Amino acid sequence: MMKYSNRQQKKRKFGISILIMSVFVIMVVFGILLFFVADGKIQRVHADETSTISAQQTRLQSMLDQVVVQANISSAATALPTIQPTSITIQEPTASKLKLDPADWKNWPVLPQTVSQKIIDLYRTGLENGNNPAAFSKVGDSNSVMPSFLSCFDYGQNGYAIGSYASLEETIRQFQWSFSRESRAAKNGATALDLDGYHWYEDDICWPYESATSCEYRLWTPSIAFIALGTNDAYMRIDIFETHLRSLIQKTLDRFIVPILVTKADNLEGDESFNSVIARLAAEFDIPCMNLWRAMEPLPNHGLREGDVHPTSNQTSLCNFSNTDLQNFGWTVRNLTALQTLDRVWQLLNP
Repeated sequence: MMKYSNRQQKKRKFGISILIMSVFVIMVVFGILLFFVADGKIQRVHADETSTISAQQTRLQSMLDQVVVQANISSAATALPTIQPTSITIQEPTASKLKLDPADWKNWPVLPQTVSQKIIDLYRTGLENGNNPAAFSKVGDSNSVMPSFLSCFDYGQNGYAIGSYASLEETIRQFQWSFSRESRAAKNGATALDLDGYHWYEDDICWPYESATSCEYRLWTPSIAFIALGTNDAYMRIDIFETHLRSLIQKTLDRFIVPILVTKADNLEGDESFNSVIARLAAEFDIPCMNLWRAMEPLPNHGLREGDVHPTSNQTSLCNFSNTDLQNFGWTVRNLTALQTLDRVWQLLNP
């Protein structure tokens, strides 16, 4: 009986050992499977976000074809008169008036006039850390989403008519494919709070704990970023807007990206106080500011649709700088001014 009992104990121990080894093997196999699944997921995300230039061209050509068809239909209905190209120049203040007092933001120049050495050093540090000198990002609301804002410059000669601004072609070539990029940080109805808080995407590209802006910067690694907000924020307290715009600026600087603040053309708040905040933060952080408000002020209805906060536009083009569109349509002025600002800042950062 004793021998039988010992044999049973040995069998039991052997069985336990086999069970432990089996569990260990299963855990190893499961771990390997998890690794390959995660790796495959990362590869899919990478493939989704870094599509080839040819794929981008195909997509843009498809969009352009739709624009051309609509333009042909509209042209057939109401043919536009032939107008001789005119040179439209945005008047800037004299040097004596270039003291940027935030309280006098309405008289600030449309285009940034200088960039501090501190910002130049930050830009160079960004390049050393992997920021792309040929990439910029858009952070904003419906007035910053594609295809309306800047996208025309990726469509080639069918997308824009440069007119007397041929010197900007170099900048268009330098930043190709950033113009029509669908920014993760530009969305209809967005506020500074939205873009500073957790992202809204239900996918695996933006991480759950990062903001939409941080996600955009991580994916695109820009060297420059337009930050144009305040319209939808006007329905909230101004201190909330300032807190989150300040945070967005800091997030941008922390990644060694040069932020360009943009004043807004509308006055939903009634006292233009949100533009005052934008100007004050631009001065405080010593960063470039594009005074869109001033650029659009001379246009009919301030360049905005009647009872709306969106710019007016020609039915056939948002970027025709060779006729009178610059004297009549908000989108034409907004796109030219933004391109000029990008050109100016890029040149100042690379003396």
